[in-house]
Parts: sequence; C-alpha cells; structure tokens
Amino acid sequence: MSEPLTTQTVLDYIRGSAEGVAHFGSTEGLRAEALTEGNVNLIFRVTNGHRSLLIKQALPHSWRYPDFKMPVDRAGLEYDVLQLETRWAPEHTVRVYWHDEARHLNAIEDLDQHIVLRAGLIAGREYPNLARHIGRFMAQTLFHTSDLYLPSAEKKHLVQRFTNPVMCKVQEDLVFTQPFTRHPNNRWNPRLDQQVAALHANAALISEVHSLKQAYLAHAQALLHNDLHSGSVLVNAVETRVIDPEFAFFGPIGHDVGSYLANLVLNYAGHEHHSALGATRARYRSWLLEQIRETWTTFEAEFLRLWETEGNAIEWPEPTYRARYLRDVLRDTAGFGATEIVRRTIGLAHVADLDEIPNDEDRASAESLALNVAVAWLTMRPTLTDIHQLVSLTETARPDLAPSR
Repeated sequence: MSEPLTTQTVLDYIRGSAEGVAHFGSTEGLRAEALTEGNVNLIFRVTNGHRSLLIKQALPHSWRYPDFKMPVDRAGLEYDVLQLETRWAPEHTVRVYWHDEARHLNAIEDLDQHIVLRAGLIAGREYPNLARHIGRFMAQTLFHTSDLYLPSAEKKHLVQRFTNPVMCKVQEDLVFTQPFTRHPNNRWNPRLDQQVAALHANAALISEVHSLKQAYLAHAQALLHNDLHSGSVLVNAVETRVIDPEFAFFGPIGHDVGSYLANLVLNYAGHEHHSALGATRARYRSWLLEQIRETWTTFEAEFLRLWETEGNAIEWPEPTYRARYLRDVLRDTAGFGATEIVRRTIGLAHVADLDEIPNDEDRASAESLALNVAVAWLTMRPTLTDIHQLVSLTETARPDLAPSR
C-alpha cells in the first residue's frame, strides 16, 4: 500500500504526473481540498480555478469502521467497471481519466454542479429526469453484461475478472446475515425492540432472506454496481450520474434495482420528519412513490427493448420467456430491496434519511414504517406480478409507533 495522500501530497502527485499536467495544462495555482463523502476512500478535489478533478484513493480499511479491511486493488476493478458502464450508459456514468495502480487511485470527473441524491431527497427536492435516467442506466448496464447479450465465453471471462470476494463478503455479512440475528454490530433505536424481536423470530421471513442470500452468492446474472443507493448517485435538474462501483461483481439483477428502490423507501419513511404534516408531506411522498413506479417501468421497457433488438435470439428464441424473466427480476427486486431497508434501519451502516431525525420518537416512527414496508415486501415477494403491487404495499404501510407530532 502506498502512503495515503494529503492535501499537500496530492498536489505534488498531480505536478509530477504526466496525466495531471496534461489535464490541467498548467499546474500553477493548484489547490486541493479533502472531501469525506465515502467510508473507504480518501477523496480530494484538485483545481486551478479553471479546471478540476477528483482523486479517489483506496484505503486498506474503512476510516469509519477500521476493523473492516479492504483490498486496495479495488481501485483497478472500479476503473474497469466504469469503462464498461461508460460504454453502455455514458450520459449517466462519471468519467474516469486515469488509473494509477501503484498508488491505488483513480482520477475522476469533478461533478461540482451536482449534489448527492440522498441530500436532495432529504431536502424534499424533485428531479424530473431521475426515474428515467436511473431506469435506463440499470437496463443498459445490466442487460449488456448478461447472458441475454454476451457470448458465453466472454461472459465467463468477465465473471472471473470481476470476482470481488472481500467486498462481496462485506455485503453478505452486513446485508443478509447480521441484521437478521442478534449480532453485536447491529444498532437500533430502543423503541424498536419489540418490532425487531418479532422480525428476528419470524422464521418464514428469515427463510426468505436465506433464499436471497443464496441467490446473491450463486446467481451471476449480470455485472452489478452492488452498492447502488441514493448516496451513489449525483444529480442536478438536468443530469443524473452514478458513481462508486467498487463493490461490483456478477450477481442477481434484482439486487441493484432493489437496492436503489429501497433507498427511495427509506427517504419516504424519513419524511415522517423531513416534511411538514399535511399536504406537503403527502405530495412529496406521492412523488417518491411515482419514482419507484417509473424507475421500474423505465427499466423494464428499456430492458425488453434491448432484448428485442440486441439479444441473442439463437440462445433465447422464445419471446414469452421475457415476461417470466422480468417477473422474477421484480420479485428479486422486492426481496433485495427489503433486506436493504432492514440493514439500513437496524444493521451497522445506517442512512442520513433516518439517522438525521433529531427527535427519538419521530425517528422511531420513521424507522418503524421502514421496517413494516420491508416485511410487506418480503412477505408478498413470492406472488408479486407488477410494480403497482409493490407501490401499494409501500403506500399502505404504517408505523407501529406514532410520531411525537
């Protein structure tokens, strides 16, 4: 592992780098600031006042959770994933300028005219293009890395290239195992004790989670982002860009779709506090529900269009199979979405949508609502047939605990 960069040494690095000099033209007036959006990387913005970029250096551990050891070669894997995503969805992928294997870093586009989607959703902002952009990004990147498109040998080669065991083990533990047991890493609002105990005692639900974990481990359906949530999306009124695919590997398509939709649900629950009572809250929640619906319908339509126009018709000749395939992806979406909601509510790594609610009672009410949506999604997963059912389950869920206001 090379030495971690600082705001001074990152400037020395740029000045001594042919790529850095070429990017900036002149290194006079360079300055750097440290950004701390991520858990497992050092991120610096470097600018000369005219041009800028971000330097993202992989750490061998999570700075927030130092016991989690991370492979620094994930920076190279992330670079390769971004190359593939740029091939299929360039307008929704962050640009990567170069990779430095010795220093375990990538130089990437500085999207300083965008904000992190999670922050925008907490503030109650609406983005008119968001659902269409994310739906299309998922369809393009997932279809084009699946057996439906790739020749068998090429797909198997990519599965080997993007085997990502350490990063996947983090997800296996934090998403599918620890939140569903009495594990010391878990943490939750004590007001949820009864609800959490009921969840842990629900054998049918835990069995469903085991089934999802097995699919995550064994079903190499397409190249997943594998950490696709509202903190991995940058937005403004016009553009939507997906970042940070360092957890990527080949897994079940519904995992990416479900993880993203789950974070819309977490924000929906958080508006127990973030929106005022009455029409304001109802209107924003209605917009979030429509985001769930439109993201899926965009994904589904684009995926089917690609299958029709670019799919391997010799390998997959029967058109009626397509509806069955997407139905199974929808059911996986519900299941993987539910596990994401649970782990972000009672597991180790929470989200600001809920954690930044200052009042314990209001926060407990929002968290209770989120857990009830997750239970509903898991319970109904085996019989789901369309996205409207999933939206209805979200809309009709209620918290077990009342807010303070």
